[in-house]
Amino acid sequence: MGKIFLGVVLTALCASTASFAAPPATPFDAQAVLEQQKAIRADIDAGKGAYGQLNPATRQEVRERQDKLGKLLQNRRYEDLSPAEQDQARLDLAWIEYAGKTDDDRLVCERVRTIGSNRVERVCKTVAQRRDDKKNSKDNVDRALQNRNLTSCKPDALTCI
Repeated sequence: MGKIFLGVVLTALCASTASFAAPPATPFDAQAVLEQQKAIRADIDAGKGAYGQLNPATRQEVRERQDKLGKLLQNRRYEDLSPAEQDQARLDLAWIEYAGKTDDDRLVCERVRTIGSNRVERVCKTVAQRRDDKKNSKDNVDRALQNRNLTSCKPDALTCI
């Protein structure tokens, strides 16, 4: 009985380990990646776009990783790279992509209750959308308060309209 139980546990463990294995990496077009990196480099040099707004140290790091990636992919296809080189290329690409993302691109989700209901729903917005919503709400409240204080009373009139 104990051996059967042990066999079942080991089989389940092996099956669960296989399900947690990392999915195979999808290949990418090396020439398209190099063209994309040229566009990013142009943004950095021109000082425009998300990459143009980076601090100097991060800009330098992006340039170094682009140079390393360019040397790795020059006149080669994804299939020609060794598994270690494929991993390094993916790591550099992910780092460069992440460096270009600002906090405004980050997605923030929260659970909110709708008014008059106990139902909770999940609302996801970017940081920029949340900031714009907050600014618009504040502007609307300020405008409402300003309109409330405006009256059509004359200084010598006893009643106001």
